[in-house]
Amino acid sequence: MPAFYGGKLTTFEDSDKESEYGYVRKVSGPVVVADGMAGAAMYELVRVGHDNLIGEIIRLEGDSATIQVYEETAGLTVNDPVLRTHKPLSVELGPGILGNIFDGIQRPL
Repeated sequence: MPAFYGGKLTTFEDSDKESEYGYVRKVSGPVVVADGMAGAAMYELVRVGHDNLIGEIIRLEGDSATIQVYEETAGLTVNDPVLRTHKPLSVELGPGILGNIFDGIQRPL
């Protein structure tokens, strides 16, 4: 798993603020619509479902957010939690990645 934000990935267990959570309203392939996301920002990294899938907000409308999930969404169900991170999706760059092949969230292939 890539080292996001100083080597620490935000998970549901890391956050005790109820306002940091939304919930899944709809799943359609890799796209998830979540409600309860008031205050979220475009391109914010979110953790979706009980497996903490990595996703990015691609549309905001009221307190709903449309999320592009970058992992398999087969196990997601309505009312699963969505955790806001308040950070954009980012990857580490440097000479150590030369000659390697990665997927879209910097996992080695």
